[in-house]
Formats: sequence, C-alpha cells, structure tokens
Amino acid sequence: MGNLKELTEADQVILLKQEDELTVSFFKLYSSKEEGTYVDPSLIVPFVDKQDPLYFKHTDSQIPSSIQELLSGYAAILVFPIQLMEIRSYIFVAWNKDFEFNEDFKEFAAACLAKIKETIKLSHTYYALEELKVSFNAILQTVPQSMVFFDDTGKNSWINKPASKLLGIDDGNVHPSVLSAAMQQLRAKADNKEEILKRGLEIFKSDEKKISNWRWLFTDPDLVVLTVCCTPTISEHISGMLWTFEDITQEYLHEANLKELNIQLAEKSQIAEEQNLAKSEFLANMSHEIRTPMNGVIGMTSLLRNTKLDEHQFDFVESIRISADALLEIINQILDFSKIESGKLELEEHPFFLHKIIEETYELLSFNAQEKDLDLLYMIDPDVPTEVIGDMTRLRQIVVNLVGNAIKFTDQGEILTSIKLNHKKGTKYELEFSVKDSGIGIPKDKMHKLFTSFSQVDSSTTRRYGGTGLGLAISAKLIEKMIGRIWVESEVGVGTTFKFTIQLSANNTVKTYKALTYQQELIGKQVLIIDDNLTNLRILKTHCEQWGMHADVFESGMDGILALGKKSYDIAVIDLLMPQLDGIDVAKRIREIYGKAIPLVLFSSAGSFPEDRKEDKHLFTAILDKPIKQAYFYKMLLEKLAVVEIKDKKPAAEALGTRSATIKDQISILVAEDNAINQKIIMHLLKNIGLSCDIVSNGIEVLTSLQRQHYDVVFMDVQMPEMDGLEATRELKRIYGKYSPVVIAMTAGAYEMDKKDCLAAGMDDYLTKPFDFDTLNAKFNFWKAKIKKVS
Repeated sequence: MGNLKELTEADQVILLKQEDELTVSFFKLYSSKEEGTYVDPSLIVPFVDKQDPLYFKHTDSQIPSSIQELLSGYAAILVFPIQLMEIRSYIFVAWNKDFEFNEDFKEFAAACLAKIKETIKLSHTYYALEELKVSFNAILQTVPQSMVFFDDTGKNSWINKPASKLLGIDDGNVHPSVLSAAMQQLRAKADNKEEILKRGLEIFKSDEKKISNWRWLFTDPDLVVLTVCCTPTISEHISGMLWTFEDITQEYLHEANLKELNIQLAEKSQIAEEQNLAKSEFLANMSHEIRTPMNGVIGMTSLLRNTKLDEHQFDFVESIRISADALLEIINQILDFSKIESGKLELEEHPFFLHKIIEETYELLSFNAQEKDLDLLYMIDPDVPTEVIGDMTRLRQIVVNLVGNAIKFTDQGEILTSIKLNHKKGTKYELEFSVKDSGIGIPKDKMHKLFTSFSQVDSSTTRRYGGTGLGLAISAKLIEKMIGRIWVESEVGVGTTFKFTIQLSANNTVKTYKALTYQQELIGKQVLIIDDNLTNLRILKTHCEQWGMHADVFESGMDGILALGKKSYDIAVIDLLMPQLDGIDVAKRIREIYGKAIPLVLFSSAGSFPEDRKEDKHLFTAILDKPIKQAYFYKMLLEKLAVVEIKDKKPAAEALGTRSATIKDQISILVAEDNAINQKIIMHLLKNIGLSCDIVSNGIEVLTSLQRQHYDVVFMDVQMPEMDGLEATRELKRIYGKYSPVVIAMTAGAYEMDKKDCLAAGMDDYLTKPFDFDTLNAKFNFWKAKIKKVS
C-alpha cells in the first residue's frame, strides 16, 4: 500500500474490507485516528460486483451520496474493487487537490489492480500449500503403518516415524543412499529373504511395478510378520515409489490357528457325517424290517374283521387294527426322517390340483373331526393356480400332519385351512398355506421345541397327547426342500395357526381359482345361505360372489326363513347341524310356508343324511358333505340352476313340436389316443357328463375319420405311433382351415415348452395328464360356448 501511495503521489490510501454481510472494516493507512473502525455496510453498495478501477472527482455529480461525507475534503478519488476468491475489499486512493485521470494513468491503474489480484492469488496459494504440507506431514507421521518414499530422480527420499523405528534411521527427509542401505539390511534379516529378492526383481521388471500383500517374515529374536505394499506415485511434477510396511503378526497367528482349527473341524465333521450316515442307514433298515411283518398284521386284521365275529371279538380285532395303524404311522415317520437325514429323499415333479391336497386330507381325517364335532373348512384365494407342478404326496404329508395336529389339540370349534398367493415370477409361484385351529394353544416358552426332532411340547409322563415328535420336524425339512419356511402363531386357550410357504411351478395355461369361469346360468342368481359357523358363511359367500352370484347369509334358521318372505331367491343352502332349528327343520318350515318354489341344498357335517330322518330326504334337491369342495359346490349350483331354466323353457319347446336337446348332444367328439387304458378313462369321463365319442389310435386315423364326418372337438394325444398329435393337427388345420374342429391337446408334458409346441402346431387348448372329471368338464364347458356361438 505504501508503494501505491508513492507511485500515485496520493495524499491518502483507505481500505474498506467486508468481513461479512453486516460488517465492513475501515482503515486509513496514513492516519491512526480512524484506523480499524467499522462503518455502515451501505457505503460499499455502489462498488459491489465492479471489476475495473473507478474514478471520481469531488465536483462530479457521479460520486455516490452514501460516501460523500466519508470522503469529504478530497478533490479526486480512485477506487480499486477487489472481489477475488473469498476476499471482498475496496482500496480508495485520494488526492486533496484536483488530479487528472488521463488515459496513461488509467492504463497504469488497471495494471496496478491486476498486480494486486495476482499478489493475492500467490499469497493464497502459498499459505494453502503450507497448510497442506503441515497436514500431510501430520497424517503421515501419525498413521500406524511405516511409510517410505523414493523420488525417481534419486535425490530425495522421506520416511515417517514408524518407518524410522523399523529401519533404525531418523525420520523426515533422508538421503536415498542411507534409506536404501537400511531397506537392504531389513531384507537381509528376513527368514524368506530369497523369496523377497525374487519377488522384488519381478516387481521392477513388470510394467506396473506394483505389489500388495507381500509378506516379510522374521523370527529372530521374536516372530514378526510384515505385509508390504509397493505403489508407483506419479503427479505433474514428481514421481517415485511409495512403500508401506504393516505389522500383521497377530493376524498371522490367528490365521494359522484358524487353519489348524478348520483341519480339526473337517476331520470331526467327517466322523460325525459317517456316524450320521450309519445311524440313518440303521434307522432305514430297521424301519423296512419292521414294516414287513406290520403289513402282515394289518392285512390279516383286515381279513379277520370281515369274518363272522361276535361283539367282543370284533372289539378286540378293532383294537389290534387301531394299534397297528398307529404303529405303522410311527414307523413311516422314522423312515421319512432317516431318508431326510441321509440325504436320500428326493422330491418328484408332476402336475396336480391344489384343492385335492386339502380335500383328500379332510377325507382322511374327517372321522376324527366328526368324533369331536369339529368343522373342517378350507378356502383358496382367487389368484392361486388350480393346477401346479410339484410333489403332491409330500405336500399332502405336510398338510395331513398339520391338520392332524390341529384336530388332536382342538376339542371344539373349527379347523380352517387356507392357501394364498404371495407372489409370482414367470411360471414360479410362492404359495402360503395356513392351518388355523381353535384349540388349546402353545405357550411361548415351548415354541422352540416344535420343529426339533424327537421333541414334544409336553414330554412329561402325564401328557395327554402322544406321538414321536417327528411330524413337525419332517414337515419343516420337506418345506425347506420346497424352498419355503414354516412358522407358528399361537395364543394359549385361543388357538394356533401354523403357516408355511413353498415354491411351485405352474403352466401358464392353467387357470386360477378366480377362473372357475362365469357361467350364464349363475350370473346374477340370488343365493340364501344358512349356517351357524361364521367362517363357513364367509367361505360360501366368497365362492358365490366369485361366480357372479349374490349371496345373503344368516346364522340362524329362523332368520333365513324370514328372509325368504322379504326377497326372492333362486336357491337356498342350509347347514344340517345348527342349534334350535337344524337344517331339516328349516327345510320343513320353508316347504310349509313357501311350497316348492325354491330348490334346497343340504350341507351335512355328519357325513351323510341322518338314518332316523330319511323320510325327509325328499325336501332337498342335493345333499353335499362337509368339508365343502369348491368344484363340487360349483358343479351342483350349475346343474340345479340350469335344470330350473330348462323346466321353464320346456313348455315353449313342446308347443313348437321340437325335440328338447342339450348343447352336449349336438357336439360331436373324436378322441385320438393310442393307450387302451387311457381310451377307456376318457370315454367314461365323457360319458359322465352326458357325451359320447369316437376313438382312434393315431394321427392318420384322425385325418381318415374327418374325411368321413365332421367333428366339433378333437381330443388329441401328442405322442402316438405312425403320426403324432402335433403332425396330425398341422395337417388338419392345413386341410380344413377355418372350418377345422377345436383341437385340445392331451399330454403328460406339463411345462411351458410343451404348451408352446402344441399351440405352434395349431392346437386350440391344452390338457395335462393325468386329468379328472372336473378338469375335462371345465374344459368342455369353455369350448362348448364358443362352438355354440359359431354354429
């Protein structure tokens, strides 16, 4: 600033420095009177964002009024605005007498401002470098690793404090020759110095000249293991090699110890595996040996029961049968457990219907449930596929175990089994099963025993419930093999819910439960449902609504009877076992009050119509057993409501003198199947739904038959001799074009590629073997409507 005053011959130099938005410092560099004071920040407003020198004369009207008072007494003023990096300052050069700002002076002033800015930048860089140098040295001196740097020029080298201790020389800048000698001396002490020398030569011959995790081992006087890293460092002005040395002695000892432990563990694991295998093989052999005589006991007992026995003898034989069945169940569980433990249990892959798992389980255990007056209920969410691919036998085993346990530990109420879809990816489905009971519940401190082999919640000698303790353990293992998990939710005195997930495949052509397709006969129909079980009401109502019907539900017979007087219903579904008025009494009241205007359906929890009330059987148009089977319920509704429609239309048909024929009678069917047993099966299945068919054995015979007469539908086996189903379909589609019959494939192939092959050949639909009545009937009903529209 002194040079600036001399060069400009100014009378005063003043500095205004902006500290922050609210603070501006004022310095008169050649007068101590007002030096270091603060002024109003508004003084600098006229100069903010200015980059070039500013010139003012006292006589000029351009001088901002905000600083006229501050600069009063001066004739001319030069302002240098400095707004650089974080600096916001303004230098005022003032003259007491008039001063001429000619072009030469302005050029000089601009050069001065440039030099001031350059000086500021250099100062900032210098102090930043000094700060960085101090920080860098502090970091390198405090890191625990030993660090060594060699400059490629061979003139400079540097080490930190840990390195100086390791090498025995001073830290900081050291002469390269001194550092090289110390490094060489350290290598010479290493036990693996030959390996170090060899690796070192490899490093310096390589292009990268880089290595990490290089171990130097020392044992004299104590064990020391160093991990060494060498990395080239290259910047704009300097290059070299950076070495780091880190003491990993403890890690080395831990690693050696861990290796030894792993060797011991592998040896012990092998011994344990051999012992496990021997145990499992022994269990398997013993189970098989016991099963042979057990089959004899059960078989002969069964024969003996069919002979002429008195009451006591029959009781004895029945006791033998029950005991033998219980013993065989235990043996089967042990055999399954031994297979799982020895890794010999393999899951099968075949198509099956999900609802059959629950229905067959309930059929097997219905007698046990009826003895306790328990309701067996099930519900399958609409998005669940009807047909899946997996191990039906093992899945049924899991469900039987869970439902059997639920019945065993429930004295009154209901058992509800449900299936829902968690998520779907391609043809893979994750399904969640749950079995909920209203039984005794499980204490929280006992739950950890549930899935443990040979363990029971109550293992005391006074326990009420027997068993091996293997059922849940086996189920958990099977679920794990099906890529799932099992868990339990329970409250003592309220009930227990076992839940598990599994992953199954399903063909994309397989319909979901949502698609027990809408039939015209059901859409908009009004259903009255009477049952004292709320869960059962919810299930039946859900089913009916899925099929396009409207359902009203009532918990008591009297409420249902009264509802019939207020609204017209197409059909009524009544539970047999209810308090106050049972299902038969309700039906009698309905017939007495309303006559025969509505078909009545009875749901019987007892498994059949009561013997002592057979004379009332005529009250019902259908009797279905619980647990409710969705497909049969659907079929029954379809048949009963369709019958009502036909009866209504019959007089009109007679008036016209026409024959009352169903659409089924009008449809001609050809079956192509080379297997004689399969021919009989499909012929009987079609016969059960009122259809007849012609049967041929290969594709050539299909084409020959079509030349003789027209067929509406061809059920086509895929694998046949002489000409298979795919080739036959391609040929008939080529010959008949849009007049071709509907071709439905029949094949044991259950995967996506099988479907693609069939559709690519021109087939219209797809049936996976083995199929049953429900599947065939649903498929026929679907195409029946389309054929009816075409005709």
